Amino acid sequence: MILPPMAPFASSRAGRLAGLAGALCVLLTGSLASAQGIDAGDLAKEGYKLPGGFEPVLHLRTFYYDQVDLAGKPSEAWALGGWAGVRSPWWGDLFQLGIVGYASLKLYGPLDKDGTKLLAPGQESIVVLGEVFGAVRLLGQTATAGRQLIDRPFIDPHDVRMVPATFEAYTVKGSVDTMSYTGGYITKKKNRESENFVWMSEIAGGTGEHKGLVYAGGTWNFARNGYVRMDEQYGVDTFNTFYVDGKVPIAIDDKTALTLAAQYYPQTSVGAQQIGSFSTYGLGLQAVIANGPVTAQLSFAQTGKGYDTQSPFGDHVSYLASQMLDFNTAGERAWGLRVRVSFATLGAPGLTALVQHNAGSQRVNSTNGSALPNRGETDFRADYLFGKGTGLEGLVATLRYAVMTQDGSPQSQKNLRAILNYEVKF
Repeated sequence: MILPPMAPFASSRAGRLAGLAGALCVLLTGSLASAQGIDAGDLAKEGYKLPGGFEPVLHLRTFYYDQVDLAGKPSEAWALGGWAGVRSPWWGDLFQLGIVGYASLKLYGPLDKDGTKLLAPGQESIVVLGEVFGAVRLLGQTATAGRQLIDRPFIDPHDVRMVPATFEAYTVKGSVDTMSYTGGYITKKKNRESENFVWMSEIAGGTGEHKGLVYAGGTWNFARNGYVRMDEQYGVDTFNTFYVDGKVPIAIDDKTALTLAAQYYPQTSVGAQQIGSFSTYGLGLQAVIANGPVTAQLSFAQTGKGYDTQSPFGDHVSYLASQMLDFNTAGERAWGLRVRVSFATLGAPGLTALVQHNAGSQRVNSTNGSALPNRGETDFRADYLFGKGTGLEGLVATLRYAVMTQDGSPQSQKNLRAILNYEVKF
């Protein structure tokens, strides 16, 4: 087991962070952030509408990021931005349009501390038209074409920096009773730190002919917080991922609930194998018990020895995915424990906090089978939602700190993030 030391930040850094925090609180006030943009769908019944019935969206975000990696290399930046756009009503209950622009504007970012992914390479600001879509709704199905958000296992907005990832795609979605389904063809993705949409094969690491990705997925919700989900994702000439997971809730008493979960995702190179020939898998098991304000989670993950599991199109779905590490190296066997506390019934409504520790071992280099060092990560997170009547109603403040250690490394890797979110309610 790896237990990282919690060395404090230098006093100069602490002073700078305190100043930044004060500035952030002045910059942002408002209401709870809930999404990364807009989707094709019904407009809110209440709220302000622009002429023509268009629904506006405006979300402000500011983000400070500070990291020193295992080799001692720093990465630091502070950005202000978010997104703004409009969504049309359903014309004739058939057609809808949507458009959203995203921005991450540099407030602070020395060139010798590049690499935070808050900004584009070279610590450049980001301004991009991230969503431009048209949708058709017919017989309970919604078909969408253009730049849009997609949220499936391994293909998602990856919204952990200033602006989310979006996709150029042709998609369809619908539902029947307790079943929901979606699918489509994705040509390109815009990474979170970029203004450019790039072919999916290139995003995966391929260097051959440009190719897209075909996907299909469905979810059966058989109970509250109980479901089975399956996805098939075929990256043409790169690799294929099949994903299945499920959760089963078990009520113990009026205050206590147990949820058991499992996931499995084999991955195999296909076609021209632009990123090489490989076959691997990921497996996860999880138990979550909630009692009043406290939730405890125990997780296990195993990666096949053939290759690292791949997640170039979004967040890694492993139960052990952490602030810095995904614990997805070939052969890696990892476990993790997380405890989350809601202080709503403890005298501090709006405040939640969590701590988790994950550790991975038995890692191997998939090329030659040689052993790789064991590693571990400890994360701390606190979120505070300012409530009604506070003067900062709805403002969400997030502070995250993580320490990662690796056997044989001369120092630990430390990562600090301070974030404020504000979604304007019209």
